[in-house]
Amino acid sequence: MTTRIGIDFGTANTVVAGWDAVAQRAEPVPLPGYDVVREPVPGLPQRVVPSIVAYRTDPEGRVHTAIGAGGLADPGPGGTVFRSMKSNLSGRVADVPRTVGGRPITGRQAATDFLRGVTALAVLAVGADDLEIVATAPVETFDAYRDWLVTEVGRDLPQARLRVVDEATAAAVGYGGRMSPGDAFCVFDFGAGTLDVSVVVVRDPDEASGGAGVRVVAKAGADVGGNHVDALLARWALERSGGAPRDPVRHNQVFAAVLAEAEAAKVALSHRDTARIAVPGAARPVEVTRAGLERLLRDEDLLGRVNRTLRRVLDAAAARGFPAGDLARVFLVGGTSLIPAVQDLLRMQFEPGVLHLDRPLEAVAVGAAGIAGGRELHDHIQHDYAIRHVDQRTGGYEFEPLVAAGTPYPTEAPVRSLTIRGVRTGQRRLGLAVYELAHATYRDASADLEIVFDRDGGARATPVSEQQRQERTSLWLNEDSPTFLEADPPAEAGADRFLLEFRIDSQKRLTVSAFDLDRKIWLLDRRPVVRLA
Repeated sequence: MTTRIGIDFGTANTVVAGWDAVAQRAEPVPLPGYDVVREPVPGLPQRVVPSIVAYRTDPEGRVHTAIGAGGLADPGPGGTVFRSMKSNLSGRVADVPRTVGGRPITGRQAATDFLRGVTALAVLAVGADDLEIVATAPVETFDAYRDWLVTEVGRDLPQARLRVVDEATAAAVGYGGRMSPGDAFCVFDFGAGTLDVSVVVVRDPDEASGGAGVRVVAKAGADVGGNHVDALLARWALERSGGAPRDPVRHNQVFAAVLAEAEAAKVALSHRDTARIAVPGAARPVEVTRAGLERLLRDEDLLGRVNRTLRRVLDAAAARGFPAGDLARVFLVGGTSLIPAVQDLLRMQFEPGVLHLDRPLEAVAVGAAGIAGGRELHDHIQHDYAIRHVDQRTGGYEFEPLVAAGTPYPTEAPVRSLTIRGVRTGQRRLGLAVYELAHATYRDASADLEIVFDRDGGARATPVSEQQRQERTSLWLNEDSPTFLEADPPAEAGADRFLLEFRIDSQKRLTVSAFDLDRKIWLLDRRPVVRLA
């Protein structure tokens, strides 16, 4: 059985999620010793791997790496710690190498080492021989990230298949968003290091083949994030406690300690009115209120920068025909989006029912795992489907339409109801053969003739029958697992025997309910027949 996982590499946190085929949901994969559990929303703990890799040297000068929570300890003399490595992959910042044990290490190499390590740990954790991994990449630099993921991160994964999807699509799927091609939605990604806001349009699956599932309509960003908030709050706390030590070394030590306290206070204030920040050497902790933090962010123009960034995106999207009122969803990603004052800014721009904000840290990875498990962003069927039956007059096969392309799902009412008859008297088993019409491998099959070569190299032209043309423009989806109806007593030739009702469930599976017209009982109740492509 194939095991499917999703991986989201973030600036501050990386999340690995696995698809549970039985429960039909995705959940984070525990990586003990490397991950931590954070609770950005009360009652909703979220498991993340800190995006950190540390390089240390041993007495013999050999270089060792530690990732995630294992990289948080002091690497010691000659060592170094890489954080916020994702920015080194865009090419927009200088990637100055650091030397550890005589070995130059760039931020890009550190990112590769980190994510390869996380991926290897995930493979060991799920213990699968057949593994499919879906990794995510930013929409605006999708091709560059995809190439990095495939050629550098995934090159030593021969036992796994690696796919890449864009982060916006994964976030939408992770939040349970369902949309059709042409729908626009917004992703508000406010993480530790940056703010990125984008309005994207869902692309048609055929158009998106091999690339991102969405097209960017408008995008803007700012070099501001949770780290900036922590620094402002730490500086404020030091001033309230009497100021930082003048000695530069001691100043940095104290500031690092207060910075960690400030981060904890910031998280606490997302669901409490007050928090305390302990300052080394101070007689008592500094108390901060939620209103006080909001005032600080307003006075330092952080909230203003967020609002202006959001407005630039919304104004640009509106100019391209996608006003804010027409956006189908707004998905919040990143821990800094949980600050109440930030959410208040969003509520001023969007209707409350449009905002989705309960899984800011896990949504992208959970969505990637869901995509691996068959979840999709689109809420409609992309192909035509039919059931094959035998024409009693001609003895040849005919196709009866079941589902038309463009049908929204899931469906509570039947998409099609059919009555089927026995082909011959005494027939006990009646099979349901479901076909996809004009499937993905379709070629024009309208030729009247084809050339057939014999064993001796000779050739002849033969006519192509109507049945052959039908078979070449259709794909038998359940050939390996056909659904049979048991007729007891046996069916009579030409007599109505079963009433069938077809529906599509939330997992895009075609289901059938079968009523025995002779015995007046239901034999099948929404039995899955096949997953529609």
